[in-house]
Amino acid sequence: MVTIKELAEKTGVSRGTVDRVLHDRGRVSPEVRALVLTKARELGYQPNRAGKILAARKQPHKIGVILPAEGNPFFIDVIKGMEDADREYHDLGFSMEIISVRGFDKDRHLAAINTLKDDGADAIVAATIDSPDVIAALESAAIPFSAVNSDLSTESRLCYVGPDYYGKGALHAGLLAIEGGKRGGILILKGSKDMKGHDDIIRGFRDTIVKRAIKTSVIAESETGDDDAKARFIVQRELSLHPEIDTLFVSTAGILGALEGAEGREMLIFTSDDVAATRELIRSGRVQWTICQEPYRQGYESIRRMQDYLIDGRIPENLITENIVRIKENLLT
Repeated sequence: MVTIKELAEKTGVSRGTVDRVLHDRGRVSPEVRALVLTKARELGYQPNRAGKILAARKQPHKIGVILPAEGNPFFIDVIKGMEDADREYHDLGFSMEIISVRGFDKDRHLAAINTLKDDGADAIVAATIDSPDVIAALESAAIPFSAVNSDLSTESRLCYVGPDYYGKGALHAGLLAIEGGKRGGILILKGSKDMKGHDDIIRGFRDTIVKRAIKTSVIAESETGDDDAKARFIVQRELSLHPEIDTLFVSTAGILGALEGAEGREMLIFTSDDVAATRELIRSGRVQWTICQEPYRQGYESIRRMQDYLIDGRIPENLITENIVRIKENLLT
């Protein structure tokens, strides 16, 4: 069994610093924190859990959550999973504060981080924009944080719980290849270039179109901010400018607005996420398929991993949720 002393020797820092990282006591630089956590994962560090659980009952913990959930029904099941995990650990003194923001405005996300810090959060679980300013704010808060639903480009985050977005985009393109036939052109709608997952799904889609030699091309790609009104405007504009577009890929939210913008046009339409509105559109034949990503599991596992970390310093592992294709014949109720 790996000890704190051995971790200190392997990382070249003091045992006190290792202890502060593993048990979230005191300030440690993001670089040192990332070094210790990475080495702990590599060596399989396991703390004395029984004693830590007893200690946890005497010290309440608050987990702060940031989600771009306002106006986005996808996050309903994510929140359900989080609430169930929070309920299970309630007797250990855990509580949770969720801040729901609309869209991907950097200042809103920064304000949410500051609010959670001021409210005394012991840790943050965030689906937030992958910008240097936001990452710096999370790191400077000097509390542990992890990414849910969309990853962050920093080794300082404890773990990532969410889908393989690149693989999701590749899967969409593979289904397009199976659908067959030469298409006139594709319009892609995405939430925000500042969300790592939103960018990755488009890369996977575009790369696979080339690999599979699909007989079509992307005519236009636009950000909607996951907003229906903006999605409607963009679709109307692009179809007016490029009447040859006959394929619509709504890669994140905004499907209802996008469909309004395409009203009266015969198009191949596919999207992401298994929400009530999308299921009805698939049943009606207006949308051909969607790819969902286990939102409840994302929410539940992201909170459970942070709870375990706060109890005993157990280093959480990443969890990649499954990309699941839904068509009319296998829709859930």
